[in-house]
Amino acid sequence: MQPDLDAVPGSDFYPSYAIGASIRRLTARKDLPGTTTVVLIGLDDFRQSSESATTPWKSGEAAADRIRAALYALPWDEQFPAVADLGNMIAGRSFEDTLSAMAQVGSDLRELGHIPVWIGGSLPLLRGIFQGFKGNGPTDVSIVSSRTHFKTGPDLAPYEFALRSLIENDSLHLFNLSCLAGQSHYQEAGESALMEQMRFEQLRLGPLRQHPDWAEPLLRSSDFTVFSLSSVRWSDTEGNPYGGPNGLFAHEFCQLTHYAGANDLLKAAFFCDYYPLDHSPKSDHDHTMAQPQAQAGAQVLAQGIWYLLEGISQRCDDTPRVNSRNYTRYTMALPGDHELIFVKSQKSGRWWIEVTLPVPAGSRKERSLLVPCTYDDYLKATAGELPDRWWRIHQKYLQ
Repeated sequence: MQPDLDAVPGSDFYPSYAIGASIRRLTARKDLPGTTTVVLIGLDDFRQSSESATTPWKSGEAAADRIRAALYALPWDEQFPAVADLGNMIAGRSFEDTLSAMAQVGSDLRELGHIPVWIGGSLPLLRGIFQGFKGNGPTDVSIVSSRTHFKTGPDLAPYEFALRSLIENDSLHLFNLSCLAGQSHYQEAGESALMEQMRFEQLRLGPLRQHPDWAEPLLRSSDFTVFSLSSVRWSDTEGNPYGGPNGLFAHEFCQLTHYAGANDLLKAAFFCDYYPLDHSPKSDHDHTMAQPQAQAGAQVLAQGIWYLLEGISQRCDDTPRVNSRNYTRYTMALPGDHELIFVKSQKSGRWWIEVTLPVPAGSRKERSLLVPCTYDDYLKATAGELPDRWWRIHQKYLQ
């Protein structure tokens, strides 16, 4: 379904420098170009959101079009990848129908070499995107949200246990899950312990704001990243019922989307949890500048997508490969006759740590895995401290 032209004008409305004048608006997947393209797909299914979260907000309908309108007004960069817009997906008769359709569309687009970017809808829809990764091997997922979505109490809205539902229903191809920007006062007792038990990773709001670079290796590991507007503080946004007075500043949110875009492995992204306030443009021709405060949520997500595109345009294809000459290897000894190997890219200055994996029964061949890390992890190792990422990944293979 194509965007509402009352909310998103045609290409002729935008100046030549704007994204809206350069983006390809398509009606079918068969019309996509043969080269790698970022493909926008709008979602307006909010059926698994909390009822209380929509008061005094409207249902979330038109969220995708408001995000789209804000994005179209931003300037186009000649270094951006090709971008196409397939319009809005029509919600299925049931929520599960919507998930199935999302899985099929996402899988088809990735097989063609494209990167689907989903906009609008509520966070529980991530299951549909994740289901599309079945058959692709172990998948890493990262979530930027104010919550960890692992609650187990009675009478909860599906939003509150969306990640627990994903693990219970679709975990066979989930390798790692990273939760960023979570706030402790939104967590149920036991949520954090459950994540620790499953060797998932958390970077809470406080440490993330103090050390934003700690988020980069978590996002660099991910095949699929979710950006919930709830992670942004109320002072920087609107239409954000799952947010609060604490959270990321808008520019910190955009830094995370840039990190995600620069990840060579990223295959899908999802920008969600925007519930537009019931404000209309001042006139028929004032689509993007009307009542800025009432459009702040759409603006934050649109700018996040802009920086995702910038990150994609700056990819340097430096994921380590066997016998590559563009890396520096650092080997150090730890107490207990242990050895750690770090790898640094000469292109980007990014770091990886080599994790030795358990040898399968009956095999004599050692296995290892290169895991993204930070320079701080290297410094900790020089002081004799085993980096947390090394331990977590190693433990996953012992489970």
